Amino acid sequence: LFRKADVGRPKATVAAEFIMKRVSGVTVEAHFCPIQDKPADWYRQFQVIVMGLDSIEARRWLNAMACSLVTFEVDMETGQRKPDLTSVIPLVDGGTEGFSG
Repeated sequence: LFRKADVGRPKATVAAEFIMKRVSGVTVEAHFCPIQDKPADWYRQFQVIVMGLDSIEARRWLNAMACSLVTFEVDMETGQRKPDLTSVIPLVDGGTEGFSG
C-alpha cells in the first residue's frame, strides 16, 4: 500500500487514493482527527465501516462504538432482546485485535 513516493504524505490520503483506484465506484474520504471526536450519528450514516487504524486503542474504541449503534427489539412472546439487524453496521478491521461484538 505505501511506497517510497508516499513518504511525507498523510497515510489517510494515500490509503483513500489507493482504494479508489482499486475499487471502481467507491468513494473514500480521508479524515485527520481523533475518531472519538465524531458523534455517534456521524457513524450511523455509513453502510460499512472500514478501519485503517494504527492504534489498538482506537480500534477497540471504534469496535465499541459500532456495537453501541445496534438497537434492540423485545420479542413480545419470549421477552428476549433481539438485535434489529437494520441497525448493524459491518466493521472491517485490517488489524489483529479481536472484536467484542
